[in-house]
Parts: sequence; C-alpha cells; structure tokens
Amino acid sequence: MKSLIKLKFYLKRIYRLSLSPEKQEKLIWNDLKKLHIEAEWKHGIYEKDKYIETVFEIHEGQGEIFYFMIYDSFFHCRVKILEDYPVELTTELFILATHFNNLLNFGVVMVNVNSNYIEYHQKRDLLIPLLYTGEIHDQIIRHFNISKDIYSAFQRLVKEQEAPAIIIADIIRKNEKEGDGSE
Repeated sequence: MKSLIKLKFYLKRIYRLSLSPEKQEKLIWNDLKKLHIEAEWKHGIYEKDKYIETVFEIHEGQGEIFYFMIYDSFFHCRVKILEDYPVELTTELFILATHFNNLLNFGVVMVNVNSNYIEYHQKRDLLIPLLYTGEIHDQIIRHFNISKDIYSAFQRLVKEQEAPAIIIADIIRKNEKEGDGSE
C-alpha cells in the first residue's frame, strides 16, 4: 500500500513536470486558489491578473494586504510594510532595508522613493511548488512571519526614531534566543 502511494506521488510529479510552462503556471495558480479557499483566509481572487489579495494581521489589530501572484515562472509574495513614509527618514529607511537585505535568506526589502513606501517581496521558482504543493503554504507562512519582523522594525524606526543598527541588533538577538530555545 505504501509503495502504491509513493508511485502515485511520483507519477503526479512526472506529469506536472511534463506540462508546458503556461500549464504549470495555471496548475500552481489553481493550487494557490485552492489553498486560500480551504484555509478560509479573508481574500480576493483576481482571475484575469492572476493575483490574490489576502488580509493578514501583521501587528496587533493592524491588518495588511498581502499579494500572491504567479508570473514569469515565479511564485511571488508581496506586502507593503510602510506606506507614505516621512521623507526626512529616507536615509535611515534605506540603511534599515540594507541591513535586512544582508540578513534575509528569502526575499528583499525595497524602498520605493517615488511613491514613498517600503515593500517586502519574495519570489520562488515555480519548480518547487510544482513538485511539492505544500511549499505554497510554507512560502506564504515564511513570508508572513518575516514580514511581521520587518514591519515591527520599520515601525520602531518611524515612531520611536530608533537607530537602524540597534533595531537590527535586537532582531538578531531575538532570533538567536529563539534558535537556541532560550527565552
């Protein structure tokens, strides 16, 4: 019985790999929609443009719109971390974004100076979610968890005028404590 399940799983992967890139994108798009519906997340599906808007609580009582898209053979996750930031903090915002980008294994923090917002964007080659359907969920959760830390950091910078180096040092210390199980 176990070998039958493994065979079925293997054949499903082979089938998915044999599809054209357009059909692979469509398949992953359907997996993404199915995940949102089954998880019962508050979301909107925009079929024509192939993206989903989902509202997650990024901080206590603060919801943000997360965007999930399939295009250019990648699965994209985006969220605006800070909208309409104070222009006088632009240098510090760039410094904090650079610190994050040096530490992040997944994604990039971008400062859009034309529209005054900060965004966190992850993208992943479609091959991984094509072969492992659970990877879509894992990437969404990974993106969400990292977004919460980035959001908190930029809020500290803007609201408390905390120095970027101190903010990053606190995040590193927190992650080290979580990594070794100490509190």
